[in-house]
Order: sequence, then C-alpha cells, then structure tokens
Amino acid sequence: MTPRLLVTAAVMAILTIAGASAGIAKSDKAKGGKHTGAATGVTATGTAVAVGAAAGAALAGTLLSDHDRATIARYFQQHPQPGTALPPGIAKNLARGKPLPPGIAKRGVPNALTSQLSIPSGYLLQTVGTDVVLVAAATYVIADILRDVAPN
Repeated sequence: MTPRLLVTAAVMAILTIAGASAGIAKSDKAKGGKHTGAATGVTATGTAVAVGAAAGAALAGTLLSDHDRATIARYFQQHPQPGTALPPGIAKNLARGKPLPPGIAKRGVPNALTSQLSIPSGYLLQTVGTDVVLVAAATYVIADILRDVAPN
C-alpha cells in the first residue's frame, strides 16, 4: 500500500472512530458508564489512540529528510522570497495531520529547489507565509512543516 493510501485510510479511520467515540461518550455520560467493546474489552478511546498512532506512523514515512530541510533553508537564505509571517491564530493552525486552512495564501516553491529534493510522489511543497509545508496533493493535509525558513 502506498504512503498516500495509508494516510488516507488512517485519517478516515480516525474520523470514523472519533465520531463513534463522541456518540458513545454522550450516551454513556447520561448513563454514567464507560463503553467497552463486548468481545475485546477495549475502550473506544483506546481504539482511537491506536488508530491515531497508526496515522502518525504513516505520516512519519513522508517527512522531509535532514538533507532536504538543510537544502530548503539554504535556498531561501540565498533567494529571499517576498512574504509576511502569518497572524498568530492562523500560524497556530498549521500542524502535521491538519489540512491547510481554507483561503490561506500559498505558493509553490520554485522548480530550481524541488529538483534538488526527494519529495514523495503525491505531495507538494508549498510556502505559507514564512513557513514551508509538505502537503498531500489530493487533500492538502500537512505531512511536514518547516517554520520560519522563508524570511521576509
């Protein structure tokens, strides 16, 4: 299975379990109980944690290497790009595993830089403010982020 499919499957499983856990928590809160799987004895929260760990493992396979990080930092030091830092509220929402906020200004990095990097297929490198993010091309979910590497 490709890393992209693993990430997609893990995210869908997390969303499904999170929705189920929220419903279970609401109904059990009224009863004062704790839901466990009948056959397994695993709590819904424990299942969500296990699936979350699997999603993290899938995302870990798409991280930029140290060489790629150094190349990106060096490129933006030598070729400053016009841009301003994001407002703190928006910057706080940029995190691995989250989609890029809608309407956020993003730019692709120059081909001269991407040709020097080993970016997995199905992923894009984008600049957002002064940050550089690696996102899944289909979903724009952030797989990796480099903070303050594209100075203004």
